[in-house]
Amino acid sequence: MINFFRFYFNNINDIFNAMQTHLFIFIIALTGAIFFGIALSIIITSEGREKIGRVILSVMGAAQSIPSIVIISVVFIFVGIGIKPTIIALVFYSLVPIIFNSTSGLLSVPHDVIDAGKGIGYTNSQILWKIKMPMALPVIMGGIRSSATIIIGSATAAAVIGGGGLGDFIFIGLRVHRIEMLLAGAVTVAILALIIDTIISRIEARIVPKGLQ
Repeated sequence: MINFFRFYFNNINDIFNAMQTHLFIFIIALTGAIFFGIALSIIITSEGREKIGRVILSVMGAAQSIPSIVIISVVFIFVGIGIKPTIIALVFYSLVPIIFNSTSGLLSVPHDVIDAGKGIGYTNSQILWKIKMPMALPVIMGGIRSSATIIIGSATAAAVIGGGGLGDFIFIGLRVHRIEMLLAGAVTVAILALIIDTIISRIEARIVPKGLQ
């Protein structure tokens, strides 16, 4: 334990730089996953496409069992090494919980509520943004939280294809049998995951209607 703290403080600048890279990968990947995931969910759950939405839901449920390293390896084959393929791989991998939750949340909105919206003259767009999205928001936020946790942890695998980040400490520590180096990366990732989950949970508490929390 003493060696861990000594290593950590002696290499604090390198750890901080790796953490910045890790956070950059995380922010870009999560933003992309949220944008594409929710957009796709809206498209496949629009009126008349509910059956397609349920099929996608089943596929996404099965896709959650695929290890992140498999996705990263496939992207590596076609795109190469570095941060770019890492971000692409993490966006694809983290789409699963967002699409799964967003689709299930939008499909679970009661039809009588939707019919009531139509009855007062709401357009399809108004029904989506004033009825469906607010009611599905708690489930959608759950998917985003899951996606964030997946990205922050799976980004360590970026070191395998030269993406950098805190995974460098973990994999180099494993290679040279230095447990303090491995722990420096792993502990920092764990702390980041806790901080990010807390931030997202507070955002969720602010934007989700109180009656739906």
